[in-house]
Amino acid sequence: MNTVKYFYINNQKFNYTLEFQNNHVNNYWKHNAPLIEYCETLGITIPHYCYHKNLSISGNCRMCLVELKNSPKPMVSCAMSAKSSLNNNEIFTESPLVKKARENILEFLLLNHPLDCPICDQGGECDLQDQSLYFGTSKKRFYNFKRVVTDKNIGPIVKTVMTRCIHCTRCVRFSTEIAGTEDLGIFGRGLDSEIGTYVTKTFQSELSGNVIDLCPVGALTQKPYPFLSRSWELKTANSIDFSDGFGTEIQVHFKNQQIVKITSNFDSNSNNNSWISDKSRFSFDGMFSPARIFKGFINFGLNQSIISSTWKLLLTEIITTLYFQDHLNKHFLKNKKLFIIFSNNISLEVLNLLYMFSQKYSFVELRKFEGKTSNIDFESEFLTHSENKLKTELSKSNLCFLIGLFTRYESVKFNLNLRDRYLKGNFKILTLNSSKNFTFPTTSIGSNNTNLQTLIEGNSFFCQDFVASKNPLIAINSVNLSRNDSDGILKMLNYLKKILTKYHLNWNNLNILNTSINETGVNYLNSFKSISEKDLNSSSGLYFLNIHPNPLTFQKLTKIKLLNYVNTKSKWPTYCFEQNFGIKTSDLNFLNSFYKPFNYINLPNSSFFESTGTFLNTEGNIKKTIKFLSTESQTKEDWQIIRKIITNSKNITFLNNKNNSTIFVNTENFTRFKKFTNYIFFATSSLNNKTEFCFNNKIEKKNLNTIYKFKNSKNKLFSTKFKIWLNDFYIGGMDSYSRHSTTMINCSKSLRLEKNNFSHLI
Repeated sequence: MNTVKYFYINNQKFNYTLEFQNNHVNNYWKHNAPLIEYCETLGITIPHYCYHKNLSISGNCRMCLVELKNSPKPMVSCAMSAKSSLNNNEIFTESPLVKKARENILEFLLLNHPLDCPICDQGGECDLQDQSLYFGTSKKRFYNFKRVVTDKNIGPIVKTVMTRCIHCTRCVRFSTEIAGTEDLGIFGRGLDSEIGTYVTKTFQSELSGNVIDLCPVGALTQKPYPFLSRSWELKTANSIDFSDGFGTEIQVHFKNQQIVKITSNFDSNSNNNSWISDKSRFSFDGMFSPARIFKGFINFGLNQSIISSTWKLLLTEIITTLYFQDHLNKHFLKNKKLFIIFSNNISLEVLNLLYMFSQKYSFVELRKFEGKTSNIDFESEFLTHSENKLKTELSKSNLCFLIGLFTRYESVKFNLNLRDRYLKGNFKILTLNSSKNFTFPTTSIGSNNTNLQTLIEGNSFFCQDFVASKNPLIAINSVNLSRNDSDGILKMLNYLKKILTKYHLNWNNLNILNTSINETGVNYLNSFKSISEKDLNSSSGLYFLNIHPNPLTFQKLTKIKLLNYVNTKSKWPTYCFEQNFGIKTSDLNFLNSFYKPFNYINLPNSSFFESTGTFLNTEGNIKKTIKFLSTESQTKEDWQIIRKIITNSKNITFLNNKNNSTIFVNTENFTRFKKFTNYIFFATSSLNNKTEFCFNNKIEKKNLNTIYKFKNSKNKLFSTKFKIWLNDFYIGGMDSYSRHSTTMINCSKSLRLEKNNFSHLI
């Protein structure tokens, strides 16, 4: 008969059998947990510097010493397994021996540490400072000269004061294990040990800002914002990242209505603190660019006079312009339209108001600025698996196929999951794009559509990898599904899915990664068309709403017009409204100078952190941001501006309007809109096939060939390469702020100085 085993922590009794010998899924982590991690779950805090839950064990700071019964000396708790050390044993974390050991360790750590706490940016949130107060001594025994280490230039993000470094090697392990760059290392030995970059390189990683949070002392701090504040002076608000499609949870720290820094936050979906990219951390200063105008103005094209106006005058001018153009179109027997052009970063509330506006007035049309969207019928055609499900699928898989996707820059979160799975072993990654520097080894099978077609036809050597693999994972971004042959690509992927289902039971592991924070929400509402040259020819005016400032779509349209590829006699937009955070972009300046609208009206709206909105990220999770920064006197949120325009247009009778009586065409649209807006208050955090959502017009998952009686048209497939849409990680992307950020511009310059066209996309 097995005897019951017990162990003691600080004279508190625990049942060893229940703690470490059960195989329950929720408690299985204890089998390999370090002693320090297990003690923290019991509420027993052990001081440490080098240990971090998401990094490997180094055990070189020696601050986490504990006393083990019958042991001749203290033991390092981070390097000891809790299961082995607690087997019928006793440990003490607050004994006189442990306290004396910590006091001696701190005395040596402070031997060369400078006394610059009053001017250190880490002051107030420094682990060394806090633990010196609790475990340090009041007098020192060493009076030698302190060692001085030269500061290193590791990039425009991280400021270094290497004399403060205690050699915990957190930054080195992060660079090697998480970032995958291996730029940081420790060289020298003994008293001459230093941490820095190899040769004279900088720390070139999209995740380099995370070492600021990892550093337990003030050796690595923020270079863009030194000496701004102390931690107790800051207020904190929870928000989401606006720079990619995942909407990662972040914490915003601000003082006097100015954002000081952004750090990662606890993610309830992954039950962990997420690593965030440098763009998520430092691009917020683009919201408060010096070029931003906080007061609306009207620019009359005839005499080029600019008049600053109040909201009453701005709204009056907008309604007057719409009324005048409506009667002018009626006089010339034309049906010119007002095209409202928005991006995928728009919130669900604003998008629904725009939909109401377009349903009320027939001359109002909604257009996306991003590329065309294929006919989307199912959620699986624009959604990524949730993080928990994605990790489960990756753990069961040993093959990943990336189609036209550079995950390192296009999706930092997804790239981290792939690298984590690769480090566990038995995982192969195939890519179908140009050769890129991933943070893990990949095998390229080509770069264009022909290679994909060859693979699906079964004429490729890599077909055996899909057949012999376990639960293969396929990922493609939404930009490559905006090609003119996107219907053909989707059909090929569906056919590949049909083939894989024969070898892998119930296989459904296709992921579509969206590039913008609310691209999923836009696709749920409707399949909006993108702006085209035909739309510009048939429009009397344009309304730009938080658009991407340098889109390839707009450049192509302007070049076509400039090269006279279109009818030069056709009249292009005669008036223009812009609602783009008060910033007149270069493309719209070109619009004013080339198309010469009669009047241009700029409406000052609030930035991302100055407004409240709801978004659907690429995983189908509902993300919400709350306004926590006060705005200027004249700036308003997007939904307030749209609502005011709708309200002021009620008293006007438009002659060309066919839907003049009610806001919606019929009661069915009103019911759809009501369900869509009320859904954000439901007690749910994600979307799935069982969730009743917005329109309830999903097509049943039947065989598409049985729906249509006629023969399907042949889909075109182009042999062009898959497009890498992100030209520059720091100042590129679909967000509206990074290209105006001084920090992101400096990061982009630093990257281009070290990389060339053969090793990095420029």
